[in-house]
Amino acid sequence: MISTRQHSALCIFRSHYIQNLLSITHTQSKPLVSHKSTHPAPASVREVSTPPVHPSIALNPPISTLPPPLVLPTSEPNLPVTEKLKLYYKTGKAYLTFYKSGVKATWQNYKLTRQLRRQIPSGKSAEQALRDGLLSRAEYHLIRRTRRDVSRIPLFGLVLVICGEFTPLLVVFVGLSGPVPRTCHIPKQIESTREKLEKRRRESFRDGTVPMKETEDFKDLQKLPRPILIHVGKSLGLYSSLWDKIRVVPTLLLPRRIQKTVDLIDVDDLAIEKGGGVIHLSEEELKLAAEERGLDVVGRSKEEVRSVLGRWINARKRASIIDLLCRRPSAWPRV
Repeated sequence: MISTRQHSALCIFRSHYIQNLLSITHTQSKPLVSHKSTHPAPASVREVSTPPVHPSIALNPPISTLPPPLVLPTSEPNLPVTEKLKLYYKTGKAYLTFYKSGVKATWQNYKLTRQLRRQIPSGKSAEQALRDGLLSRAEYHLIRRTRRDVSRIPLFGLVLVICGEFTPLLVVFVGLSGPVPRTCHIPKQIESTREKLEKRRRESFRDGTVPMKETEDFKDLQKLPRPILIHVGKSLGLYSSLWDKIRVVPTLLLPRRIQKTVDLIDVDDLAIEKGGGVIHLSEEELKLAAEERGLDVVGRSKEEVRSVLGRWINARKRASIIDLLCRRPSAWPRV
């Protein structure tokens, strides 16, 4: 249980944290909300009242958890050598600016999550706080994404210092995506990663993974049949495609990774439903949520992704997450 004061502070934080984050200039010395008043409030209304949070704010994390816009100089055909060199220089400078903005956004997110974590009672994880209603989905994903991005900053910073403007070449052509924070993913990198993952998923379904019976629900993922274990791992990208090339699958590692992913999807499904549904998710959040559930997004419109994600949320009332992961949307149970 949390005190009235803690609850009030959490509500105030929910109403104002996005506006503070989008300004990118967050100062801890300045209070989020002023409590000064020239007229004392009557005793009957001295409790803190907060405006309701709009569902889109409660569901969508701040845009600083996503990559900033990448603005590249335009190229023209048949440029002279000197103009090409200038173009390459401007392009490299644009990428460096993009990466610096992404790293700066991660740092600002980190400072904000430190403040947010103070509102979570001691001993509770972010996932537990989300289940208990102490965090909104937006706040939870801010914490989760920032935790992941911060862990990647040291290695990515080293790569950026060594390679400079050549970093995008390593990311796109060499496939160096592991150490790159999400806030520094360039558009080609995002698209390439999605296409490769969806190709693996199609191949896995084509190989003939047998769906489980609709009533079958594995509580212990250690007991998952090997074909389903491999299919879920491929579909969600839980192990590198290099394992496929050497025809070895890390089946000893997969149950733990699948269990962690299933738990995250489960709590996120609950948060989306409680927050008002997929109708309030932004386009990029729709794609990210669909990706996490093994749903294809490449070449699909926002409304198509919203529709299939909404069907997933509804199908969860009659099927387990593992069951849905082993079926194409056309084979999901109808509600």
